[in-house]
Amino acid sequence: MSTLLNELVFKIKLLPSFTGDLHQKFSSTKSVPLTGGLILLVFYTYFFFNNNGLVYFCFICIFILGILSDLKKIVSANKRFLFQTIICFFLAIVGELEITTTRIDILDKIISNKILNIFFVTFCILIVINGSNFIDGLNTLSLGYYFLIICLLYFLKFDLVFDSVILIYIFITLLILNLFNRLYLGDNGSYLLGLLFSYILIKLHVSNNSISPYFIILLLWYPSMEILFSIIRKNLKNKSPMLPDNEHLHQLVFKKINQKTKKKLFSNITTALILNFYNLVIFIIGSKFYNHHGFLITLITINIFIYLISYLMLKKI
Repeated sequence: MSTLLNELVFKIKLLPSFTGDLHQKFSSTKSVPLTGGLILLVFYTYFFFNNNGLVYFCFICIFILGILSDLKKIVSANKRFLFQTIICFFLAIVGELEITTTRIDILDKIISNKILNIFFVTFCILIVINGSNFIDGLNTLSLGYYFLIICLLYFLKFDLVFDSVILIYIFITLLILNLFNRLYLGDNGSYLLGLLFSYILIKLHVSNNSISPYFIILLLWYPSMEILFSIIRKNLKNKSPMLPDNEHLHQLVFKKINQKTKKKLFSNITTALILNFYNLVIFIIGSKFYNHHGFLITLITINIFIYLISYLMLKKI
């Protein structure tokens, strides 16, 4: 069903990618439909529509916002961020999302206030949404990253708000199409993906007190680190953090590999494999200690250190 839908969109050139965009040159020079979000939403509608109508409404809204961004109807990053904030704030309320503890006394006192908790949840979701968009520059990188998360949660036998087996099949379909340049996520897909997994993981945090909040942070460390480091990096250069560039870690790794191979698709897939394999190892290690706060904090710190060292080394090369 998904393949037929994607091929139909491909034929009629609906949601075409813009081949001149900074990020797409790392994947293909051809016009590939930005249908990742559309297919994900169709699957969600078919399998999970009855879960919560208002939550579904939020997913629809973030998808539409992504579509408008992909079609260059909302060019202003500030306007997109404003709409994202409204959608995330509404989801935090109707989805009954809350972060019950951070294991930091001062912060826990602040978020014990219900209104402030909603703002904090909104902030966290915004980080994940935009981080997901930032790492969506190579085939299978973003999809593969979240595929690893859902597979890990399945093997850990955690109860999720959505059936993890169905999600795994959905991701396999999307990964195959993305691998062969038959679809890209686009903003519509990366926004929806970030919002969906924010909802899933915050709900998991609320429903299972045995899981450390730092395990959730570990699962989302890469997109979160990408957006936070990008903001700092651009501010240091007096650039707007809202403007796109091609200086993210995955792009630097791609450039390094492509300099040697001169094969764009090979370099693209290899870079995604390297980054996702690293995260797979980290996830497996972290899953053995998912309720040990100190160990998880150490692991997150190591990830940040390795990220920064790798970034600085690649920039000098």
